Amino acid sequence: MVPRPLSFQNLAVTLACLAPCVSAAAAVECLQAEPDAAPGSFYKNTSYCPAARAENLLPLLTWQEKVGQMGGLRQLLQANLTYNATNADIILQTQSGTLSYGSQLNPATDVLAYANEARMQHMNVSLVPLITVTDSVNGIYVTGGTLFPATLSLAATFNVPYYANVVAAIRDENVALGTRWVLSPELDIPKDPRYGRVGETYGEDPFLVTAFGKQYVRTMQARDANGYIHVGCTIKHYVYGNPTDGINTASQYGGINHLYNDQLMPFIEIIRDTDPLSIMISYATIDNVPMSVNTYMLQNVLRDKLGFRGLVMSDAGAIVNLHTQSHVASSPAEAALRAVRAGMQNELSPGQPAAFPNLVNYVNESDVAQLVNEAALRMLEIKFATGTFDEPLPTQENLAKTLRAAEHLVVNRNVSREAIVLLTNNNNTLPLSQSSQKKVAVLGPFANIINAGTYAPQVSTNRSFGHSLVQALQAQFGASNVLYEPGVDFVDTTNDTGIASAVAAAREAGLAIVSLGSLAVYGQDPLAAKRTDGEFAAHADLGFPGLQQDLLDAVLAAGVPTVLVVNGGQAFSLSNNTIDGCGAILHAFLGGEYSADAVVEILVGTVNPSGKLPVSMPAATGATPAVYNYLASDAVAEYSFPSRPRAVPMPFGYGLSYTAFAYSEATLVSSLTTTGEPAVNVSVTVSNTGGMDGKEVVQVYLHQEYSLIELPVKRLVAVDKVDIAAGAQQTVTFTLPVASLGYYLNGEWIRETANYTFMVGSSSRDVDLTSLSMVL
Repeated sequence: MVPRPLSFQNLAVTLACLAPCVSAAAAVECLQAEPDAAPGSFYKNTSYCPAARAENLLPLLTWQEKVGQMGGLRQLLQANLTYNATNADIILQTQSGTLSYGSQLNPATDVLAYANEARMQHMNVSLVPLITVTDSVNGIYVTGGTLFPATLSLAATFNVPYYANVVAAIRDENVALGTRWVLSPELDIPKDPRYGRVGETYGEDPFLVTAFGKQYVRTMQARDANGYIHVGCTIKHYVYGNPTDGINTASQYGGINHLYNDQLMPFIEIIRDTDPLSIMISYATIDNVPMSVNTYMLQNVLRDKLGFRGLVMSDAGAIVNLHTQSHVASSPAEAALRAVRAGMQNELSPGQPAAFPNLVNYVNESDVAQLVNEAALRMLEIKFATGTFDEPLPTQENLAKTLRAAEHLVVNRNVSREAIVLLTNNNNTLPLSQSSQKKVAVLGPFANIINAGTYAPQVSTNRSFGHSLVQALQAQFGASNVLYEPGVDFVDTTNDTGIASAVAAAREAGLAIVSLGSLAVYGQDPLAAKRTDGEFAAHADLGFPGLQQDLLDAVLAAGVPTVLVVNGGQAFSLSNNTIDGCGAILHAFLGGEYSADAVVEILVGTVNPSGKLPVSMPAATGATPAVYNYLASDAVAEYSFPSRPRAVPMPFGYGLSYTAFAYSEATLVSSLTTTGEPAVNVSVTVSNTGGMDGKEVVQVYLHQEYSLIELPVKRLVAVDKVDIAAGAQQTVTFTLPVASLGYYLNGEWIRETANYTFMVGSSSRDVDLTSLSMVL
């Protein structure tokens, strides 16, 4: 999972198979195109490769049908299963490549019926079926499936192998619904914590993002029994993560060395190792050129350097934005021409009119005709590779059997337990003594909702689907022993009358569990107007919105023992009063249906917390970025608080446990990989010296002493999560190829002979690491 040298020959964009194919009939090599075969002669034959079948079918399509493959119907159903057949028919006449479900809050069983009807009707008028493409963050896009925690929460587990079980469950539920193509995984590397979409990402570190993203694509695109790709993946957003001021569609700064060594790293690795079917281009403007028309980034880098062979699609509305927002095109038609000539091949357009249908007027432009043919060919290839042409429509029977299958729920419960980070535990406040604790006061606006993220198909106030924290505590202590007072609103700053009642409840119970954070819900959620987190919700302040901090300060001032449960897909700036005054602090990020249950299991000690921070927690809103892998020149102290390393007490990789882990016998020795390449082995013995079984995330960081460009003070290069019983120990060894220890210089991979320091330990904090050096 560490970067390896790329071969940077000028790779031609060919029409080869997207991935090694097998016959749909038997596990044999698929057949390539026959020379001089008649158009349409074998595209229905499943023995041929997807690329060959696509080439054979393409000549049968009209020009309008080819252009139509470059778009699709993005809103099949509005809220409450509202279906506008006339509108759908109009869109499908010019945008007939893909089908998307529309509202997230419609039930899966009803959605399947409508989607199947749309698929069947389309096959009556077209040789090419619709392929269903949709977002898939917490699970399937609509209600009725297993609701997992959001991406950032799953990254907090640092458990990449177990993540395969999560993705497999999401994959199988998608297939049962008829979804054969997802707009995931998100490979953004957010360094600005003000960015509202951090909760959709795997965090601030390129290595961790790559590891989780690679696992996602490999598992989602695994082959089924007939040799088809289960669900195709769209890696996104190329390239993004650090928009100006954290604004969703804003420009992004960064030169070529920054991009290659940071933002591009997951794309480089995942394109090379997993062959994703498609890539989504970001909204961003980079070097003053919007990415949708950035020929250098789309052709010179993505195609030629990175060797990407799949389909290139836009983010939602991005092509039209070239005209309406960036003002680099005088009309939607010009935007379409500029985008297709730069390399764009598919337009996601939830709003109408879209831009790409204008291409139908440019059949006599030879370059446009060639580019449209290539785009249509790639779309056909994806449809053949995923079985969209050949597999029967999904059934209600299989959907009922697959959604929320017992094994999926077990995976969800287990991963939810590892997705919560214990930030502080002053005086061993946790775990609570169940024998002595009779009553608890649960306070705060987040205590009685499920805060699952803007892409979660769940109404936050629907407490029948998964437990809120109030419900989970009632199940643990009994309903009569749980005193619930929200105290304040999510965002309102005018009404503090509920604080007194909340403090009174805390005094009566003798223990306060305060649930605060930032709200991330779907646009049709009843609480959507109070949303402060998620897409299109950048954070001007990294504190708690509204009067939430006032509530917490009042409870602490009352002298009541307090546990803070933080919610939201972001890092927060916690005040000194909060850190010192709370007995313990947990970060639950964006939870799923079992997250509140997992929080309570951690509170009472039936589960030992093992999550680690995938994003650093800044000391103050203005002290950002606060990432651990900063450049040395960024650490100069010019603020009224200590310099950067001391100003981030809870950085990336940090998280506490109820037991104690001791690191010893760290060694660094030269070795060879299994293929005979020079490598180094980093080994350490981890002992559980406490009285409770626990899981520890062993982390290895690297620093090169001198280099041609300024490199981070440390960067993650290896990680492993190990389960160690109380009193036991385990030796963990990482084998790192020497060739992987380099970096990119002007787009070329280099590895210098230098003194390398390897740091192994429990977090990115210097105090948690043991350093070993070697000249390599």
